[in-house]
This record gives sequence, C-alpha cells and structure tokens, in this order.
Amino acid sequence: MPTHSIPKIITDSDLQTEYFHELSVGNIPAIIFPKILDKRECDDLSAKILSSKEISVGLGSTEKIGESLNSYISNKFEYFKKSKSSNAALRKILSSKDPRQRMLERISTSYGKKIQFAREKSWSYSHGIIRLHNPGTMIHIHRDNASFEASNFSISELFGQLSAVLHLQSPEFGGKLSIFDKFWTRSDEKYRKPEFGYSNNVIKKAFQTSIPCNQGDLVLINPKKYHSVNAVKGKLARITLGFFFGHDKYHNLFAWS
Repeated sequence: MPTHSIPKIITDSDLQTEYFHELSVGNIPAIIFPKILDKRECDDLSAKILSSKEISVGLGSTEKIGESLNSYISNKFEYFKKSKSSNAALRKILSSKDPRQRMLERISTSYGKKIQFAREKSWSYSHGIIRLHNPGTMIHIHRDNASFEASNFSISELFGQLSAVLHLQSPEFGGKLSIFDKFWTRSDEKYRKPEFGYSNNVIKKAFQTSIPCNQGDLVLINPKKYHSVNAVKGKLARITLGFFFGHDKYHNLFAWS
C-alpha cells in the first residue's frame, strides 16, 4: 500500500494556525505535539486508570472511562445523562494535574483561539474518553463525522472536526495508528461491516501513514479520513485520552467526546 506524507511535528517555536487548516482539508495526515507529558506523569496517570473502578466495557474488547457520543446517536437524553456521571469520574481520576488542561492549552495556543468543552442548553457534552486497548485488541478501519452521524446534536453544526489523542501508555508492540488518505463517500457504504467499521476494500488504493503510540505525545488527526489501530501485542495495554473538537463560524473552538 502506498505511503502518505510525513505528519507535521509541532514544537513550541513552530506554532502556526495554518497547520490546522492543512489538516482539516486533508493536506497533511497528522499534527504531533511531542512529549506534552513526561514519562513519570504518564506512568502515574496510567496506574490510577488501571486501578480505577470506573472502567467499563467499550467497543469490541476494549475498555473505557468516559462516554462516546457515537454510542448514543439515537438516544440524546441517555448520552447527556451518562456524560454527567462520567465527567465527574474523569475529574476524580485525573485530579489536580488534569492532562486535558495541557491538551486544551496546546491546541488553543496553536490555533490562536480559546477552546472549551461544548454545552447544549443546560447539558454538558462528555469531557473526553480514556480508552484501554488490551493485548489482542485493535480498532478496525472507520471514520468519524459528527456533522453526518450526529445531526440531532448541536456539535454537528461545528466546522473542521478534528480528533485529539494523548498517548498515556505505549504497548510493547503494535498499537500503531494508521491514517488513510481517503474521505468517506456515500458509495463506501457497500463496504460497511454490520458490527463496526469497513472492510479493507474501502482503502485499497489509499495512501497510508502510520503513527506509533509514543508515550506523552499528543496527536491530532482528521477523523473524517479513514483510520485504524493495529493489534496491541505484549503485556501492556495501549492507554489513550481523547476528544474531538471543531469551530463555530467565529472560529471559537469546542470539544466533546
């Protein structure tokens, strides 16, 4: 399969709003903020997560803490109800050194606009999701598009949806993120799997970029492009903290998961 262009690595001296536009239109596969957390911070957070009683079963054999809007597309009330309790659980687990604040600050500084978690009337959207991909698990080829899939939620009106993922624990082997240079089209639905995702035929001729799960790195991608995570191998789980974000017509940024 052909390879794609190299992800843009952002350092503190190289912050340009144009990179977000380039990612949004698909000209670059990813933006990487390297090591926004150090090893000790990541290890401490991972230990707290692994010992938490808030872990629940997620998609496939994965585990999670937090809610994903994609699981509640047809049940808006239930999503906001569950988000309220999961937001409280995340605050407790992530505590005073909440890495989400570091993530939001890096994005805000780079973009040049404040970012905050989205609200709809009196309801709060989910403030992120922790995912644990245990050995043997993977994420099949899929894409995320709130404007199409979540049309009854206000975040569907935001523009330029991107995904932010912070790697807290790296697996011994595997767990690499692959981004395919292909946006969804309606004709792709013939490749959709009944349970989740799409068959490999949907990206057969697409360029591919692989991004390793480096501990402490914050990775931004365009989730409207097809992407996947290969199988985690070894004894350690792949642990990430993530959310989506987009902007309104005034370019104010709002995040959710």
